Amino acid sequence: MGIKIGGEIEKVNGKELSYSDFVERYMEKNQPVVLTGLMDDWRACRDWVTHSGKPNLQFFATHFGKSKVQVADCGTRDFTDQKRLEMTVGDFVEQWHGDSIQEHSTAPSHAARSKMLLYLKDWHFVKEYPEYTAYTTPMFFCDDWLNTYLDNYRMHDDPNIYSESNDVSCSDYRFVYMGAKGTWTPLHADVFRSYSWSANVCGKKRWLFLPPSQSHLLFDRNMKSCVYNIFDDVSETKFPGFAKAVWLECTQEQNDIIFVPSGWYHQVHNLDDTISINHNWFNANNLRWVWDILLRDYNEAKEYIEDIKDICDDFEGLCQRNLAANTGMNFNDFLLFLARFFLCQLDSTSLSQ
Repeated sequence: MGIKIGGEIEKVNGKELSYSDFVERYMEKNQPVVLTGLMDDWRACRDWVTHSGKPNLQFFATHFGKSKVQVADCGTRDFTDQKRLEMTVGDFVEQWHGDSIQEHSTAPSHAARSKMLLYLKDWHFVKEYPEYTAYTTPMFFCDDWLNTYLDNYRMHDDPNIYSESNDVSCSDYRFVYMGAKGTWTPLHADVFRSYSWSANVCGKKRWLFLPPSQSHLLFDRNMKSCVYNIFDDVSETKFPGFAKAVWLECTQEQNDIIFVPSGWYHQVHNLDDTISINHNWFNANNLRWVWDILLRDYNEAKEYIEDIKDICDDFEGLCQRNLAANTGMNFNDFLLFLARFFLCQLDSTSLSQ
């Protein structure tokens, strides 16, 4: 049984949209939109794309080849995500280039094709190459409390809990993604239930969206396990509400930017070889989503270890550590973020007066 498609995401010329209109029509209403016309002057659109519109892999190998990145094996599931590998950009490009040659020369087996589905994800490119201005964040997404904060502070301050190598203690939420045709991202809602925007530097993607009002349909009877791939043969017994979900879809073309609102579950497939730039962020409009997910995950973490409460010396501390490991921050991190951010705003306001 296929999924039900209820419509397409609206597409708007970003040059003809004011910031106040964007906030009123999309941000405040928590509605997705595709924006065009905002990437014309990006350096990435020149350097990272060949004349034929393909990813300029040689440019990446030459200029950024030694960078260590996380690469998802799209053919292998690892709990709720895809298996992650660490390699250099140079090795990733070599693998991609080799697979491309093989694809055009001989038809590999199904197993070989699965191994070839490598998708570079979550590359902290801006932090690693601050002198290389690949793009300018569109004005619609500049009210970014999360990355502004992380440019000045770490999300976590306790060295006994977090380390530099811990994925949770990441430096920012500005990423580059690169993947061949056929790579994909499983069904998910974004970290912290933040907003996100995703810009296609080259290639084409298919997006499937489900609004927050229907997100309960994606979970099992206990609201614990979520559907991994909406195109799998999803069990009606395990996920009794899934067949009722009505999806919105979108084909994202080269130079399109998608705004993904808070709490919208989505699954994304690369229809061509693609490169994209992605940010997660939050501000006053969606801060309640961040608190809601923290509170929900805290209650789950607490319930999971309730049986050791009487023998644990610091049960609440353990709950908070588990919360940070699972969600990316805990209550202390969130409150410290708010205190620091608003104090900075007060200081800047007083200086301007």
